[in-house]
Amino acid sequence: MVAFLAILSFLNSEFRIQSSPRLRISPSPVHQTPGDSDMLQVQLKPGLKGGRWAYLRPLCGRDEASIDGTGSIDATQFLDRLLVSTPGTTVGAGKAKELAICDCDRLFAAIYLHYFGERVESNVTCQGCDRPFELSFSLPELMANLDKVTTTKATGPDREGIYTLFDGRQFRLPTAGDRDSSIGFDLDRAAKTLLERCIVKGDPTLDPESLQRAMEEVGAVLDVDLDASCPHCQASQTVAFDIQTYVLRALAFEKQFLHREVHRIAVTYGWGYQEILDLSREERRTFVRLIEADRGVQQRRRS
Repeated sequence: MVAFLAILSFLNSEFRIQSSPRLRISPSPVHQTPGDSDMLQVQLKPGLKGGRWAYLRPLCGRDEASIDGTGSIDATQFLDRLLVSTPGTTVGAGKAKELAICDCDRLFAAIYLHYFGERVESNVTCQGCDRPFELSFSLPELMANLDKVTTTKATGPDREGIYTLFDGRQFRLPTAGDRDSSIGFDLDRAAKTLLERCIVKGDPTLDPESLQRAMEEVGAVLDVDLDASCPHCQASQTVAFDIQTYVLRALAFEKQFLHREVHRIAVTYGWGYQEILDLSREERRTFVRLIEADRGVQQRRRS
């Protein structure tokens, strides 16, 4: 499922099967910004006027503790917490709602790759036998869909982020703000509203299927229905996966570790709760590893 249709399915996600995170804890290597080893640099397409790159600061405990939901508005607010304004780009804090959905997905994918690695590993309950089974796939391979060669005759984006169809109609891609403003709409109204918002030149009611198809191809997103087969009963089924919901659920799942890490540091160093939450995720876990190593040395000495 891609750009335009994925937004509609996101607004009606109660009808889709959702995968549950089963995650490794150790972080993995990441592409980092030159001159700042803690900053993530992500290339966007179409991006915003004056900015085709986004910079994300490191996650800290305060960010992780703030996650209370996994909806579209939660996703937008989460990105706004991490986006950093830098010279040469206009994609800073408060701009997440202006980003195309595919660019928001690129940012969430960068976060996942940095903190969890390339593999997405989930537990899924079979529709046939109701037994759990594991589903695993490569996120980079799925991300390749974002940059695939398209068959549409749309050209762009130009400096304004506008695409042009062969018949002269022009459109932009649906943004996080467009998606959030359509919450509560039925599918027909949401589709009509999104087309009206995104058409820049031309009639959105003239051959809307070709317009939607062009949006889907140039703005493919990481919101897909994956084919899966139960190893217990061999039943074939589809499993819904969207990167934004999945990352938020993964971080919410790890809150149990955050609380333990905060407790361990507070007991050892006497630091306050807010002070510990201000530490980056890597710093906090480095301190915990050092504390655990010291405890191990002391235990061996006593034995």
